[in-house]
Amino acid sequence: MATDSVDRILETWAARDPGLHTGPLEVVGRLRLCNAYLERAIIAALRPFGLSLGEFDVLSTLHRHGVDTGIKPTDLAQSALITTGAMTTRLDRLERTGLLRRIPDPKDRRGVHVQLTEHGEQLVERSLHAVLAADDAFLEPLSRPQRESTATALKQLLVRSEPG
Repeated sequence: MATDSVDRILETWAARDPGLHTGPLEVVGRLRLCNAYLERAIIAALRPFGLSLGEFDVLSTLHRHGVDTGIKPTDLAQSALITTGAMTTRLDRLERTGLLRRIPDPKDRRGVHVQLTEHGEQLVERSLHAVLAADDAFLEPLSRPQRESTATALKQLLVRSEPG
């Protein structure tokens, strides 16, 4: 079987400190590296659309919810696990480029909701297909049963770690 960078790290640790329990690195190290490589692939897939990963996250969240009345910026920030200030920066740029609009909150005169424009809908649909293709290309070495097994194992980790 081929070796990877995690194998080399483990070999180095074994030579340096043979008693050190490095077993978790076999999984965690690979998870972290896989995340980094996949993120690079997704960023490359989004480049032709002029979107950052964070901007795509906002647009795809709006698209996924498909709410005609829009979504509150605070709810978007919570979904993206970022501050409301960081979300405001993203929303400002996406609004300037005509991909979304802010509309008054029908229940709170001080608040706003965010919704996709027609142009935003079209762009997110095209970019979503590119991102899913990048995801699929990354997973290509795994068979269907391997993908299902990996998804099940990762779900177990997330269920235990996610808040609420």
